[in-house]
Amino acid sequence: MAPSIEPTLRMLRPAEAAAFWALRLRALREHPEAFASSVEEEENVPLDVIRARLESQSPSTNLVLGAFVNDRLVGMAGIRRDTFRKEAHKARIWGMYVASELQGRGLGKRLLEAAIDAGRRMGGIEQLQLGVVVGNVRARALFQSQGFESYGVEKRALHVGERYFDEEFLSLSLTRG
Repeated sequence: MAPSIEPTLRMLRPAEAAAFWALRLRALREHPEAFASSVEEEENVPLDVIRARLESQSPSTNLVLGAFVNDRLVGMAGIRRDTFRKEAHKARIWGMYVASELQGRGLGKRLLEAAIDAGRRMGGIEQLQLGVVVGNVRARALFQSQGFESYGVEKRALHVGERYFDEEFLSLSLTRG
């Protein structure tokens, strides 16, 4: 295992829209089975739209965290509070990705810990949820190492090319111990 790296972790700024979107498209290209969205759906989204999304972030409802190494964006994770009143005690971690050349060096763990902390700071969040494609052993192990527990599997959740992928859903209670 390569030595661990200490990234700078923070909420992305609107001025970083191009770097964020380039990393997002890279994630979709490298791992189409891991995300509900596709490169074809996302590659023509105008940068102004992405910038506006980053401008509308709020630490109490939704944000995108970035992991920076030597001032270069190399990882990301989004967190979004559910919008319906009856579900506002939950938030979902989405779009988590670390550049392949830096995987296995602790960045994913640090990013996930930052997302969990962001969920705690949102106020009123009792539960974090996320999904992971069945077979992504490393990601699943990372999530479980932070206390996430499985609560179900959706068969044939994603259809990529000629293949179907099952998605496992995991949850972390923020109200325990």
